[in-house]
Amino acid sequence: MKMKADFLSSVISVLLIMLIISGMIPGMAYAADNNETDPVDSTSDLIIESISCNPENPEPGEAATIEIAIVNQGTAVSEQTEAVCKIGDEDSKDIQIQAIEPENTLLASFDWIPEKEGTVKITVTMGDRKKTIEVTVAEEKSADLVIESLTAVPENPEPESEVTVNALVKNKGTKVSEATKLTYKIGEADPKTVKVPEIDPEDSSLVSFTWTPKEGGTVKIKAAVGDSKKTIEVTVAKETSSDLTIKSLSVDPENPKIDSGATIKSLVKNTGTEASEPTNIIYKIGETEEKEEVPAIEAGSETIISHTWTTPDKEGTVSIKASLENVENSEKEISVKVVQESLPDLIIEDLYLESSTQPEAGKPLNFILKIKNIGEETASSSTAKYSFNGDSEGEISIPELSAGTSTSAEFSYTPGNEENIIVAVIADSEKTVSESNEDNNKMSKTISIKNELPDLKIESISLSPEEPHPGENTTFTVTVKNSGSAAAENSEIKYDIKGNNESYTGVTSIPALAAGETGTGTFFWTPENEGQIEVKATVDAENIISESDETNNEFTKTATVYKETVSSDSGNESSGSSSSDSESESSGSSSSDSGSKSSRSSSSSSGGAILSKEPVSNVEAKELATGNVQSGYHAKFDFPEGVTCITYIEFDPIKTLKKTVTTVEMLKDKSTFVSDPPLGKIYKYVNIWVGNNGAGVANYFENGFIEFKVEKSWLEENNISESQITLQWYNKGWETLATEKVKEDTSYVYFKSKTPGFSCFAITSYSAEGKNVLEGNGLAEEEVLRNLSGEINKSAVNESAKTDDKTKNPMGKAKVVLAISLPLFLILVEYFVMKKKI
Repeated sequence: MKMKADFLSSVISVLLIMLIISGMIPGMAYAADNNETDPVDSTSDLIIESISCNPENPEPGEAATIEIAIVNQGTAVSEQTEAVCKIGDEDSKDIQIQAIEPENTLLASFDWIPEKEGTVKITVTMGDRKKTIEVTVAEEKSADLVIESLTAVPENPEPESEVTVNALVKNKGTKVSEATKLTYKIGEADPKTVKVPEIDPEDSSLVSFTWTPKEGGTVKIKAAVGDSKKTIEVTVAKETSSDLTIKSLSVDPENPKIDSGATIKSLVKNTGTEASEPTNIIYKIGETEEKEEVPAIEAGSETIISHTWTTPDKEGTVSIKASLENVENSEKEISVKVVQESLPDLIIEDLYLESSTQPEAGKPLNFILKIKNIGEETASSSTAKYSFNGDSEGEISIPELSAGTSTSAEFSYTPGNEENIIVAVIADSEKTVSESNEDNNKMSKTISIKNELPDLKIESISLSPEEPHPGENTTFTVTVKNSGSAAAENSEIKYDIKGNNESYTGVTSIPALAAGETGTGTFFWTPENEGQIEVKATVDAENIISESDETNNEFTKTATVYKETVSSDSGNESSGSSSSDSESESSGSSSSDSGSKSSRSSSSSSGGAILSKEPVSNVEAKELATGNVQSGYHAKFDFPEGVTCITYIEFDPIKTLKKTVTTVEMLKDKSTFVSDPPLGKIYKYVNIWVGNNGAGVANYFENGFIEFKVEKSWLEENNISESQITLQWYNKGWETLATEKVKEDTSYVYFKSKTPGFSCFAITSYSAEGKNVLEGNGLAEEEVLRNLSGEINKSAVNESAKTDDKTKNPMGKAKVVLAISLPLFLILVEYFVMKKKI
């Protein structure tokens, strides 16, 4: 009995101990959890993410929308609050900010109408947070070309005679107009064009073209520049009558002395087609009229009609008019200076180029000027001025010249890219010499310049792949050569793709090309249907660049989009049947396409060209690099153009490939091969394809690295630390890669990440519980321990930081196991002790 009582008391003691321990352990575990977890109170944290104005540059009086993005980057729902917006000198505006869920963004907007031009600061304040932007308010400037007048010279031409048509084009806008073309149409002939140069606001330019009528009649001439049009009618008729005109009127001597005899001479010409009738010429000298008979003159002939005149007895200027009797518009008038003494008279005897070769743009021209004194007295020293195209250039000193003597002088000029220059010289430009004739001191000449012009010509259009399939991203490369004799500025290629019940058009840029240099422009397109297509490319389609040949700017190529077929080469190592699922996804193949191959099947040893399935509409920028990949030799692909955020990739190949093309696609949104976005704030989504046929998967290489860059302005605008930047790789889910900063410049911070594969990536900012996700080999210490315990998957994101009810708690499991196992263990120990005593 005593043994039974002792055993019973022991059992009771064990049960009491079990009850005490079962109550203590949860408390201990809870305290331990509290000490390890150290939770942070949930709070909201509102920041002003951005301020924008739509339109970006409004005009005075134009309604604009101010939009403010408020982000709650805290862990609790924010309370309703207010933001204060201050626009320039206007009164502050209160903006109600509603409650915002954690990690959500609220857009608040209101209308604003600027009143005047200038730069306006817009500042938004919310608590201790403040953000400011500047908005430029300005009237829109644009060119406005109009044809002010359209004239023909002569107004009534004869058949087979040359007619010059002048169009006066004026820029009534507020911006310098670009070089363009005037289109004109004469009668039923095909339209033609003539160049219109750049024109400053409110300035005009005379644009001319010639025309030779073939027969009589009324002809309409139409001209158009942009929306401005002008039409005139020109009557072409052959004259069948006489037409007398006074071609010239002169006095001999030119400056007669007082009270002396002088001869007035009129050169009368019959410009008609029949002989004229006899008539009279009337001379009006001062207030006196005299008549002289004009005999009949044959068509095309001329005769001099003279009249003797006795000059007045004092110095002065006399007006002499001559007109044909009963002939309208035949009057001619001169002024004659009657002098007491003889005077000098300077004239420009000749003006010519020193060299007889045709002048060229950019090469100096040397001009020879000859000035002569044809007067009766010595001319004192004077100055001559010369100009080019109306712009004054310089002066020449002319020495003293006795009567009848000449002098020569030289000056030079370097022409630009103009087609013609007009050189003009004025003798005695300061009028320091008193001359008998002040109206014969000028001379001008037009010099034709040989221009060196570029000539852009499209030499070829190539496709990659050469035989595309429906749904296959195709790269088109247009090769352009400047076969001219001068450099061509930056230009554009307009491309049109037609066929297969679809069409695509756009423009791509071509860099500046030196004379003889060749350049390329690239564009991309994904066909949807099989069949033949026509690709047409036109360089400088808007005729912005003046070329020596404007007719060779187009090129057309036909190509075929082939129907995609399944390869029969089942033994190919790169086919879908021999690759693992992870390899297929890493190389950029979607699950639906992993087993399909194009008809152009290749062996696993070929890097090949990239066959990306990413839709063109989702590709923001793209860059390709080509190189050889050989086992045992380090491979590196650089992307020097900098059009994407990837600067280079490198790896150590395990297998040898042929010539390999690596393509970087910077995307507008997440890739079509990605199901969900990664955690963190997204900077850029990127696809990196290394060759095709799975060359980017792990069994092809080791020690893979990617260098990428992030704009400093993006980091500042989003209040993101450099230590938070990480590269994530998609492999059936997002995996965080070890990332470190390597350098920076004025605009970018550069990072480097180690990667086990090449396919879809995301550059993000992310940190878990205040720790940088990328410590050591890319995981925080707590994450490494969790991976060892097998409680989480490959993702480096610390999901345990979330307070989701579905999250598993390892410490909770430990509490339950300990609470059950310890009492049972004590009971078993007590049982064996008592049994031994019995």
